Amino acid sequence: MSMISNALEVLHKAIEQPQNTDTTMKVYVRVIFLRIGEIDTLNEKYQAQASIEACWSMELNKLSLHLSNDDQKRLIDGKSISLSNYTQTNWHPQLYIENTFGDLKEQIRYTAKKSKENNHIYICEHRDIKGLFWEKLELHHFPSDVQDLSISIASMFYDDKVILLADPNHLSGVNREAFVDQQEWSLYEHVDTQQRFIKEFIFEDNDEDEENDENSQLNYKNNNENRKRSILTVTCHAARRSNYFYWNGYSLILLITLASFCIFAIPPHFTGNRIQISCTLLLTSITFRWTMNRSLPTISYLTTMDKYAIMCIFHLVIHCIWHAIIGFLIFRNTSDAVVTSKTGLASLDR
Repeated sequence: MSMISNALEVLHKAIEQPQNTDTTMKVYVRVIFLRIGEIDTLNEKYQAQASIEACWSMELNKLSLHLSNDDQKRLIDGKSISLSNYTQTNWHPQLYIENTFGDLKEQIRYTAKKSKENNHIYICEHRDIKGLFWEKLELHHFPSDVQDLSISIASMFYDDKVILLADPNHLSGVNREAFVDQQEWSLYEHVDTQQRFIKEFIFEDNDEDEENDENSQLNYKNNNENRKRSILTVTCHAARRSNYFYWNGYSLILLITLASFCIFAIPPHFTGNRIQISCTLLLTSITFRWTMNRSLPTISYLTTMDKYAIMCIFHLVIHCIWHAIIGFLIFRNTSDAVVTSKTGLASLDR
């Protein structure tokens, strides 16, 4: 009987679910990046100051209970009014920033306004934030990489209560003029918005009676599949100015590699001198590569500059091996371990 009752309960919830979706509150979110500070590539975070505007509809009769006559008249006339102590007596979506890093400074205020398009009353939450934000940086194409700088807004309510959507009438934007790292980065004007859902995990209570274990497992599975949170991510894009790395990275590594060809001017029977200079250039190239990597986080893949530097290092290693081989052949095939320009080994070395 318990299994039948549980099955009927699950079926009843599935039938009622379409009806509950009508009560889901749609919150329209808009983000303006007012100021973007330093982008810390090594620690994968950036500084920013932004303004978040979240709006949702509300019935006038519910709001008018807490408004004065003057505010009601202004609201009906289509003017915006300020709502003080709104959260103490009214519903709000309980928004928070998901990818904040450390302490976040924020100021929140509420306003109400009548929409000219559909004559609905909309409550707007204006949130001014300033702080550090975590961002996973993709460095495959470093130093010619383009990074996403995003702010993720989420609600404490699940998706059956609140769904966050991008505001279709007021698009998000970014202030390109107030950008601190203009010497190192170029900020694009385009802003993306992405809606996603994260699954909420519910921990099962193990202290229940054995008779209710089967019921709790069925309810746990059903609730765990349905509980999700709505998240809206607003992203702007910044491209790294790579001239510095091309002149101080690629060009210097290239010069070190080209210097290895000067070793062939030394007669091939001076094997020790050749190998000594080649190993010095090899160690110089390796040290220079590790110096350049100090500005990057520890990642599990190779960047474009890493591939270029490793290719040059292998080139120097091949030179070292070649000088060792030609020295061995000279020692084995000549009596005095000295070759002239007319010998076959000298021609092979050239």
